[in-house]
Amino acid sequence: MMEEPITNPQFEPTSAEKVSENEDLATEIFIHMSATSLAPCLRVSKLWLSFISNQTFVSRHTFLYPPSLSGLFLIPRQTAQHPEIHFLSLNQREFKILPFVSFLNSEGFQIIHSCNGLLLCRLELSHYVCNPSTCRLRVLPSCSMCSYMENEYTLELAFDPLTSPDYKVVCLQKLDSQQSLYQIAIYSSETRLWSLTQEPVFASNGLEFKDGVFCNGAIHWLTSTSTGAYLDLKTELLREMPQPPRREEESQYKFKYFGKSKGYLLYVTSRPLFNHYELYQMKDDYSGWDLKFRVNLNVLIAVCPAMARNFGRHPYLFSELECDVMCINHVGSNDDMEIVLSVPDHQGAYRVQFRI
Repeated sequence: MMEEPITNPQFEPTSAEKVSENEDLATEIFIHMSATSLAPCLRVSKLWLSFISNQTFVSRHTFLYPPSLSGLFLIPRQTAQHPEIHFLSLNQREFKILPFVSFLNSEGFQIIHSCNGLLLCRLELSHYVCNPSTCRLRVLPSCSMCSYMENEYTLELAFDPLTSPDYKVVCLQKLDSQQSLYQIAIYSSETRLWSLTQEPVFASNGLEFKDGVFCNGAIHWLTSTSTGAYLDLKTELLREMPQPPRREEESQYKFKYFGKSKGYLLYVTSRPLFNHYELYQMKDDYSGWDLKFRVNLNVLIAVCPAMARNFGRHPYLFSELECDVMCINHVGSNDDMEIVLSVPDHQGAYRVQFRI
C-alpha cells in the first residue's frame, strides 16, 4: 500500500494565490475593476503586469469602460530639470505628485507631443513613444524619407484606444523654405514601418504644423491667423479647415485654446477689454464654427483677485486678465462643459480654477 506524501500546509498556495496566478480567473476579476483601481495592480508583480497590459485585455476593458477625462498629467517639457510629474485629479480636485518614470529622467529628454495617454518623446536624434501607465516605451526607427534637420520637421502622435490599440506617428518635413511644400511620412505601430504619402502637399500660408489635435481619425492644425488643415489618416489626404471664427488680426480678440472633447473640435478666443471667453465648436460637416458659450471672467476676480493684478495698470497698453485654458471637457449627457483654467494665487504662483 502506497503512502500519500506528507504535505506542509505552510507551503500550500492559498486560494488567493491560486487565483492571482491563474490568468483566466485574474482577468475576469481585473475586467470589472476601474482603470484607477487597475493602475496600482500593474506594480504588484510582473505576472499581473503581463495580464493587464495584454492587448486583448486592454481592448476588452476599453470597450466595456470607455475612458473619460478624469485628470491631467502636468509634465514639464524639460523633464530632466523637474524630476516629478504632477497629476491633477478633476474628480477629487487635488494635485498628486507621481514618481517619475526612470527612463524619462535622462538629461535632454523632451516630451514633444501627447495623445490620449501616450507620450511622444525625443532624446537627441532618437524618438520614443512612451506609455506612462505601463512604464513602457518603444524606440521609433529613423525615417529615411525625412532628413532630421533641426526646425525642418514636425512629429505628431495619433492614438485612439476606443478604436485600436495601435498608434501612428506623422512626420511633416518642409521641403522648400520659400514655399509651404511638405513631405508627409507616417509610422504605424502595427507594421513598425514608415511610409510616404502619395505626393508632397502645399499648406496655406502662415500654417505651422505644431501641436496637432487628433480627433475622429484625423490630425488637425489651426493657428489664429490662417486657415487650418487636417490630415485624414485613412485617406492620407490633407484638407483645409474653415478659418477661425475670431482671429488675432482683429485687434479685440486673442487666441486662447484649440483642442477636442468627445469627438468635437473646440476653439476659444478671448476679448480682453470685455473680460470674457468665447467658446466655439466645429460643425459635424466641417462647414464652420458654432458659438456655444460666452464665459464671463469677471465673476472669478472676486475669488482669485490676483488674476487681475496687472489688468488696466497701463491703460494705453494691451493688457488682460492672467488666465489660461488648460482643457475643456463635456460633462453629462447634455451640452454642459467643464473648463479648467490656470490662474495665479495671491503669492504669484499658479493654481487651477475648476468648473465654470
